[in-house]
Amino acid sequence: MKGLFASILILMTASACASTKLYSYCNVFIGTACFGMKSGDEYKYTSQVDFRIYEIKLSSEDEVNIYSGYHPASFDYEGAYLSKERVNGYLVSALKVDNQRHRILIEPVGKRAPSVDINISMSSGDKGLIIEFIKSFRSCTRTKLETACKDDILLQSVVL
Repeated sequence: MKGLFASILILMTASACASTKLYSYCNVFIGTACFGMKSGDEYKYTSQVDFRIYEIKLSSEDEVNIYSGYHPASFDYEGAYLSKERVNGYLVSALKVDNQRHRILIEPVGKRAPSVDINISMSSGDKGLIIEFIKSFRSCTRTKLETACKDDILLQSVVL
């Protein structure tokens, strides 16, 4: 019986450790930022002349829509709990629309780069996976020859 309990404890510990590394890599690059996708997540990518849209469905069934372009929808800075925090040359703002929906806006400071408008719709009731997804965002700069991303978390002050 003790051996079975020890095996279960080891599996639970391994699962808990693995969950902290679900989104350890930036494998989707959107110019201003990058973020991680893992096995089981799905996304649809649409590209137009001056913007891109990513429609993401996480394995938890939570949905994230990301607009990357120069004309994001107007943002309610006065209602935001985070307003224009400077992070790596970008301004990060976050708004809790309601208990299931959040909006995050990443704007460049002084340079011609696209804004990133993130709309989150949580339906799973478990915030763990969506929080790990948000932690995967890193700030990036892009030139004609390369995209360089910083190691620190771009959305570190965002609270869901």
